[in-house]
Amino acid sequence: MKMPSAVRWRGVAAVVAVAAWSACLAADDGPTDFKAFLELREIDQPRRESIESATEWNDEAEAAVIKVLRRLDAPESLVAGWRDAAVPAPGKGDAAKVTDTLMAIRGTATFVAPRRLPPALAELYGSPHYDVVRIVDDKGLVVDVLTRAAPTAWPRWKTIDEPASAVGLPLSTRASPRPESLAAGGQKWPEDAPAVVVAADRVGWHPDTPLGRLGMDYGLFDSVVDGTKLVKGDTAAFYAVLAAVGRTSRRDIADAAGEPIDAMLLIDPGRKWFPSHRGDPVVIEGNAMKATRVAIDEPFLRKFVGSDHYWEVFVFVETPLLEVNGRMQNSYPIVCCLRELPAGMPTGERISERVRVAGFALKRYAYPFDDPRPDEAGQVAESPGRRVTTLVVGPQPAWSPAPSEASSQPIWVIAAVAALLAVGAIFWVALLYGNRSIDRTIQKSREELPEKIDIPVDDR
Repeated sequence: MKMPSAVRWRGVAAVVAVAAWSACLAADDGPTDFKAFLELREIDQPRRESIESATEWNDEAEAAVIKVLRRLDAPESLVAGWRDAAVPAPGKGDAAKVTDTLMAIRGTATFVAPRRLPPALAELYGSPHYDVVRIVDDKGLVVDVLTRAAPTAWPRWKTIDEPASAVGLPLSTRASPRPESLAAGGQKWPEDAPAVVVAADRVGWHPDTPLGRLGMDYGLFDSVVDGTKLVKGDTAAFYAVLAAVGRTSRRDIADAAGEPIDAMLLIDPGRKWFPSHRGDPVVIEGNAMKATRVAIDEPFLRKFVGSDHYWEVFVFVETPLLEVNGRMQNSYPIVCCLRELPAGMPTGERISERVRVAGFALKRYAYPFDDPRPDEAGQVAESPGRRVTTLVVGPQPAWSPAPSEASSQPIWVIAAVAALLAVGAIFWVALLYGNRSIDRTIQKSREELPEKIDIPVDDR
């Protein structure tokens, strides 16, 4: 498909302009009203007319879609509010309208395929294609969603049946792009036309799993980076799981997980557990050695999570004998980010508390680790090293407080102390009653004496 020269030059100019607009929005100086945002980015309805008026998909419509997809992204602090204000998709018999209002779609994804771009548009877009996702919503409306990337776990060029959601900008109720496969053996794009075409920054996936049923979007896992600390790509998934565990309980997660997991599945990278188990419910038991309160600073995240903080707890689980950095040990830490801690549980840098955590496994997590031992050259590292473990997100853990000093004594000691106390009690009772008997005798003697006793005087 050859793109007209005028379209190419307009696209090049847009690259220069969009950088300034992106910087403005990244600094949170952009408009908070969605329609004003579209006007600022020059993707409001009058500027999308080439898409809306096309009766068949053409080069001009394709170039306009690329412009929309490039400029539709915005800071999550703004998007969260716009998403909440999105209008529901119309019923199957109702006509969809192209407006400057976001449309909320929820239903079943039935097909996904890449729409390949000509070289000039691919260079402008920064990708050789965008994805087209066919969604049949809960009311039977057929919607084609144009997006940067559908969930990577969904097979392309094949009929699928996956719970999906999207919040998109309506583009057209007439023409729609039809992906064409370059590979043999794939199914063709569905023949029936959609009722409406929308552009969305992403498409959500909500599989029938314990975490998916809590509203978790598994598509957010696509940007999670293993083997690092919490980085930018992890943020959306991390807070989404933290919000999800606030809608359930430790008992429900534990019931879904079953018995405590073999810790080596989570610790040993050679087991390659995460690629097929990310988001699975797990139960771990061990000693919490550190518990730190982490504040959630951003107001929109506080609202989303339903809390202004969470707790980062290092739980050491029992393992076979391991050699870690030249040391032999039979325990290893798993980092747990928990919404709350039980009342009265100690916190701080140095604790030792028995806990049982039920949560969802998010990623292989790297954390700083100070090792004061000198290396072979006798030097001690000035900066902390790094260890990699698993990050689990959960609600409040179960806590088993350490027994008191008295209750932790051997039973024979307790029995001996009890016997001594019993003997002492008997002696005290005997002494008490003995004293009372003497008192009664003295009192009785006093009652028998005369009222006055005359003592003779020796006057010799």
